[in-house]
Amino acid sequence: MFDRQRAIDLLVRLVKAESEPDMSKEPVLQVVIPLLEGMGMTVHRHENDGNPAIFATIGNPRILFNGHLDTVPKGPGWKFEFGQVEGDRVYGRGSLDMKGGCTSLLLAAGELAKRNIDFAIIFTTDEEVGMSGAKIVAQEHPELSEIPMFIICEPTGLAPVIHEKGIVQFRMTTYGKNAHSAMPELGKNAIVDLMARLNELTESELFGLNQHDPVTIGINMVSGGTGMNVIPESASAVVDVRFPADYSCAEMFGILKKLIRADDDTVEVELIHDLPPARSGISPELLAKVEELVGGKAYSVPYGTEMAVFGTLNSNIMVLGPGGSTMAHQRDEWVDITDVVRAAEVYVALAGWF
Repeated sequence: MFDRQRAIDLLVRLVKAESEPDMSKEPVLQVVIPLLEGMGMTVHRHENDGNPAIFATIGNPRILFNGHLDTVPKGPGWKFEFGQVEGDRVYGRGSLDMKGGCTSLLLAAGELAKRNIDFAIIFTTDEEVGMSGAKIVAQEHPELSEIPMFIICEPTGLAPVIHEKGIVQFRMTTYGKNAHSAMPELGKNAIVDLMARLNELTESELFGLNQHDPVTIGINMVSGGTGMNVIPESASAVVDVRFPADYSCAEMFGILKKLIRADDDTVEVELIHDLPPARSGISPELLAKVEELVGGKAYSVPYGTEMAVFGTLNSNIMVLGPGGSTMAHQRDEWVDITDVVRAAEVYVALAGWF
């Protein structure tokens, strides 16, 4: 159904149109928007502080495909050029997460347009840094709630994902008192206090309560100190916690603040980002048909996608896309073009059901 080289060419164009958080998104949008318009789609552009969101439709959509065009930063140490093709692999930041899935949905869209099947597409450009574009589209287009099938085209190994963990990310800052390091008794070391609170947090029973679907924690950024011979008066850490649907974001943040004794005036806790857990409401009968089509069972993931936003509007939603998620955000990220083409075929088949 789909030409392999055409799929490679489109994916390479998307990957070479770099779209890290601090970059302009216009280059990648100028790849996508003409394609959508060329299919006869009506394209609505929603501005969003330099990270536009695109909502495109044909007719009365019965199925919707969602993808994000932004990527995380490249980072150092790459061996492969962006868009380099080696065998079935296409390399580059965002090749897997998720310009591969965007390629699949664009290929599928072209075929659906030829078949006169009504559908819609949402492209966002800030999924990696807050999902405000998805929130704007959800707010401006309440008709999304009426669409019978909503597919997030993130990488899942082409098996349906029906549950995602919630996210709470916060910054904890401890405060002490400066002193000469030769006279530590005259000061209070904020780094030592920070480490003690982090140890208490990570050793909490909260992270061992549910072995099947556990709460997990990552201490991913730490800073503090101004000199080798100065007792530090402040130190901070950024903490990332993932949690199942047993909790709301507010409940989880409240628990975490208690665990780090946030009522103490020597510590400050600032919420950076949160995202609620997401759970699909697709019927068991429809889910079984999808599982049969793709040859894979539905499962849950510990990370979040825009299902957390759109799922509050439409429960007939799942995540289903090419490639496994383990290479996402990695050095020398790649996606298998065979998986990209297969995903496009699956999307066309799914659209035919509605």
